[in-house]
Amino acid sequence: MSRSLLLQLARLGDLIQSLPVIHSLRTDFPERQLDLLCAAPLVSLGRFFSGIDRVYPWDGERWRSFSTLAGKDEKDLVEAAEHYLTDFAFDSYPLAYNLNNHPRSILAAHLFGERVIGSGDLGPLNSSRPPWVDYLHQVACERGDNRIHLADAFCGICGVMPPALTPILEPPDLELPGDITQIINDSSLIKIGIVLGAGDADRRVPVATWKRLIEGCAEHLPNSVCVLIGGAGEREIGMAVENQLSTIYLSRILNCVGRTTLPQLANVLHRCQWVVGSDTGPLHLGVACGARAIGWYFSRARVHETGPYGVGHYVWQYRGTPSTASINGAYDKEYLHVPSTWPVLETLELMQDQDGGTGLLEWELWNSKRDKWGMFYTSGEASEVGITQREEAWSQLSHCLSNHQVVSNSHAKIAG
Repeated sequence: MSRSLLLQLARLGDLIQSLPVIHSLRTDFPERQLDLLCAAPLVSLGRFFSGIDRVYPWDGERWRSFSTLAGKDEKDLVEAAEHYLTDFAFDSYPLAYNLNNHPRSILAAHLFGERVIGSGDLGPLNSSRPPWVDYLHQVACERGDNRIHLADAFCGICGVMPPALTPILEPPDLELPGDITQIINDSSLIKIGIVLGAGDADRRVPVATWKRLIEGCAEHLPNSVCVLIGGAGEREIGMAVENQLSTIYLSRILNCVGRTTLPQLANVLHRCQWVVGSDTGPLHLGVACGARAIGWYFSRARVHETGPYGVGHYVWQYRGTPSTASINGAYDKEYLHVPSTWPVLETLELMQDQDGGTGLLEWELWNSKRDKWGMFYTSGEASEVGITQREEAWSQLSHCLSNHQVVSNSHAKIAG
């Protein structure tokens, strides 16, 4: 049986957004075993992905050190890299799918794959980008009216269609701290995951806003408990939320911040009915584990590109999100406006199966749908323009990809 390798070296959110392409690759090519190369801190989670056989760690900091160690000559650096590869028993592959348009990922793809699909497919020193990769690059730089979801674009990069059904991550039943286990396993409670932090500071929701939401859940959802979610770096935020709450509300929260591994966190989120947060990794992990999501998207987050993947989710999109970017996709801070109001009451209404209201000036409500072209979000009635736009983009990019693959295959034959 042949093997192939999928490379996803980005952060947690992007790894979770890779579940659809993993599902499609395994469905379209059942005769191939699929392995995963991901960032070292995410390996423990990747091992539970359905359809993945083996997971390898990519230690970005260590590889960066190979090129910055003072006093090391070229031979020493090569030997250090070879030792790293030997220590982890990396395999070689006839085919590598590379999802990241970054030098480190392109290098890794060519280290392990005889043939590369995705970024760097024409060689590690060729700056040309495949059609789907070029499309994502333009989206990042121009911030145009894009309607193709990132997870579906990953499918396009690998030459497969989005899966017919949304993949769900089934986390293992791992042992948790006693207080977490008691509440998480209580089927009489509505558990609402509150994702406090975000990888980028400009995507963090103010503590005072989380306080309002938690108080609102206690008052309007009598059987609810808010599960505070975050990594070790968000412990202070979790404590700040607790300190701002009146004692009458403390029994309505479960603080899990910094207390779980990633697989344990997946186990916790698997038992949540809802997850609320900005566009950040744990929000997408909660969705992958079966929770319904309500996203608060502001700063650089855009609902059409990274909205929660699946059906039944909501996104409040901040109307002040920038539509233009500076050179090379780097955002000018003056465009990253912080919302002055937050859709707290409207979010509570959505969790009570009410319409969420449409009177907010700063926010617009979108809900998720899917068709044969993958995920899409609508505001109000389904937009025929948006659907047609996606169909045309898929058709055009797939045609360009076919032509590009002819060049890529010819290049491979010449190189061989």
